Amino acid sequence: MKIINSGFTVITIGIFFVFLGLFIRYKINKRRFNRKGPGGLQHFKKYEQAWLVSLIERILMVLSFVLIVTGVIFSLAVIIF
Repeated sequence: MKIINSGFTVITIGIFFVFLGLFIRYKINKRRFNRKGPGGLQHFKKYEQAWLVSLIERILMVLSFVLIVTGVIFSLAVIIF
């Protein structure tokens, strides 16, 4: 049984992480854009909703940043080493 080339697998995972991180960022920014009113401010019905949505979006933005950085490191590690 032949083992799949591990370098190819790591690069594939790295590219997947980068695209997943970019997709998360895209979806969050699109939702923020769609919530904006004519004055450019985001509109929420309740304070609690604004607080919870903002918290979740911040956590997801940090997660997407970590995914992008991890994906770039994975991809570059295979190329360099």
